[in-house]
Parts: sequence; structure tokens; C-alpha cells
Amino acid sequence: MFTGNKAMILRECEHRNGVRRVCKGRIDHKSFFENIEGDLLITGYGAGNRTMVTDLICSYAKKDNIPTLVLSGDFDLFRMLREKQAAGELDRMMLSWPKEKNYHLFYGMSDQQLLRFIQMTAERQGYGGLIDRVLVYGSALLNIVSAAYPLSFPAMTELLQQDDDFISEYALNSGLSNVVADNIRANHDAGIVLRRVCSQMEHIFEGLYEGGVDTQYNIQKGVLEDNSVMVFYSLSPDQSIFNSYLKEEIFDALNRVPRIRVVLDDAIFVDERDELLNYLFDMKRMRKIELVLVSTNAKESVCGMGLNFANVVLFQHDDLTVTEELSKNFWGTYPYAYPVPVAGRPPAFLGLTIKTSVHWQIATEERLRVRAEDLYAQQGLFFKVSDLIAIKTTANDNVYLVESESF
Repeated sequence: MFTGNKAMILRECEHRNGVRRVCKGRIDHKSFFENIEGDLLITGYGAGNRTMVTDLICSYAKKDNIPTLVLSGDFDLFRMLREKQAAGELDRMMLSWPKEKNYHLFYGMSDQQLLRFIQMTAERQGYGGLIDRVLVYGSALLNIVSAAYPLSFPAMTELLQQDDDFISEYALNSGLSNVVADNIRANHDAGIVLRRVCSQMEHIFEGLYEGGVDTQYNIQKGVLEDNSVMVFYSLSPDQSIFNSYLKEEIFDALNRVPRIRVVLDDAIFVDERDELLNYLFDMKRMRKIELVLVSTNAKESVCGMGLNFANVVLFQHDDLTVTEELSKNFWGTYPYAYPVPVAGRPPAFLGLTIKTSVHWQIATEERLRVRAEDLYAQQGLFFKVSDLIAIKTTANDNVYLVESESF
């Protein structure tokens, strides 16, 4: 009987497929987070594990190597972090969320930054025809505020509680020119609009900000104080304006410290033009921001932004095509070698052919290094083991398949 060359071909296929560099591994998430360095992406259903994300934040707090800013809209995460802090497992952390509104809005920003957001909000409310007059009134008001106080939103809104006559008289008593006072008195209608705009701005930032409260705490202040982690509630009735504001805050903070770590916990971006989204990825490329993206669907959450991360944890997604699209983006394909039979005949003996022999040769096809089916639960000897997750770090070129239950 002729067995052909199948065994030899199988050995050669196995050798060639070694370029895939996908191995079985085992690690728990706490150990993983303790040792990881650099940008990190966690995507798939496992990103919704609040215990895992809490441990991720705690690990960064313990490292305490650069200021860490967490943006999340998940109440459960805030509660779990507060419990960790109460248990003494997490210190030097500041939470800013609807149950602890300690954020000082526009504190430390310039008048031009504040006027920009006044304009954005006014346009959103349909006051486009009055914008120029509103900005003249607003600029005069900010000159008055900054003559006596550090410029901020609550300082401005407190002064707006007075009528225009009081404000203009206050300007003159503060030593400001008649021009400033005249710009207040001559733009009464604009002042009414500005008060409405400020009311809407309070609504936009209601998850962080308590009207009229001067805490002198914001991102800029937080990165300079002895806080290892700052956690901010990042959902808003107007996400576009809110994200633009966060971009300005982080920009100003990076003028005070060389680098910041930003953890995005399923953060919401409006579209691919979102100011915060583009700024974070720009600063990531410039190594000014260490970006940690936690999302149940990273492809969807960043609106098509390129996902070039040094460290990746890939869970299964509800849509398997998304799992494979992300896998291809992260790790690409390789030429998968496999044996194929080729019919042949052995040499004749005394003119007779004993039996047809099957010979084998190598065929190749492009395959994903990690396919969705690689992450399915596997059948063990007596029971199914857990689903697998794919992990890639900067430690080497391997992708490791790890049981999700152990991670």
C-alpha cells in the first residue's frame, strides 16, 4: 500500500504556518494591567465588565506615573470607584459626576475661549442674527468680571443676575473705560439673549457643574494637584459642545504637564469631525497623550478613526464580521498553508498497477491571523472551556489566545 507524501507535506505546512505567531496563553486582567505600558485598546463584549474596568483604573492609580483622566458616563463605574476609595484601595482620586458636582466651569480659561462657547451655544439656539451684539456684550461683561475675579463661568453668571444699569455702573467703579459701560447699556437685547445662552450652557454641563459654585477645580488644576486619577462624567444634552469644551480643557492641561493618560470608557463622539476625538488621536500620535480606549465596539465608537494601538485586547463582538474587521485591522493576514491531494499512479510491477496512490502538495490562501471562530468556546474532554480573547502587546510579535474566564 502506498501512503504517498502526506506526512511530509503536513510537516511542511505546519512549519510555514508558524509565521502566524498565534499562541495559547493564560493571564488575569489584574496582572495584565499591572504590567502593560503604552496605549491600550479593549474592545468587545468584555469591555462592559465593570469590575475589570475598575481594576484597570486602580492599576493606573497605583502606577501614578502620569496624571490619569477617565471619561465615562456609567454610573456603576463611579459607584464602584467610590466603594474602592471608601475601602482604602484607591486614594488621591477626584470624582466629578451628577452626585458630586465639583467642577468649576471655564476656570482658568481665556475670555476668547469662553466667548467661543457662548457663540456656539447661541448659534445652536437660533440666535445667529444677534451673535455680533451678543459677543460685544459678552466681551464687555468678561472685562468687568476679570477686573475683580479670576475669569470663570460662575463669576460671569453671578454678575448677570444684576440688571444692565448695575453692571455698567460696576464697570465704571472698577476703573474700566466708558466704552465698556456703554457696550453694556447699548446692547440690552443682547444681554437678554446672553442670559438665555448661559442658562443653556448650565444645562449642557449639568452632569459636572453646580450653578454658581466656585470650587476652583477643573482638569487643569487636577493635573497639577496630588491626584492620581480624575474621573469625569462625560455625557451631555449637547455632546458636541461638551466634547469641544473637554478638548479645550485638555489642551490647556497639556500646557501645564508634558503628558496625560486619557481613559475613554465607551465615550460618545458625535461624528468623525468631533473636536475631542480628533484632538485625542492627534495627541496620541504626538505621544502627548497615552490613550486607553475601552469600548464594546471600538470600530463604531471612534467613527472610523484608525485604531493603531500598541496593546490590544479583543473580545468577541455581537456581530462576528466586526470582530474579524477589527482583527484584520490589528493583525492582518498570513498565507495559510494546507495539503491538497493530487491523484497519481505508482510505478508498474511486471506490467501491473497494484493501486492508485494519492500524492499531496501544498496550497495556500490568505487567512486572518485571528478569526472569529478562533475565539469560540472549545469543546474539552468532558465540557466546553470558556470563550477566548485575543491579546497583543509590545512584548513580542505573538498574539495570545486567553480564556476569558481566567482573564
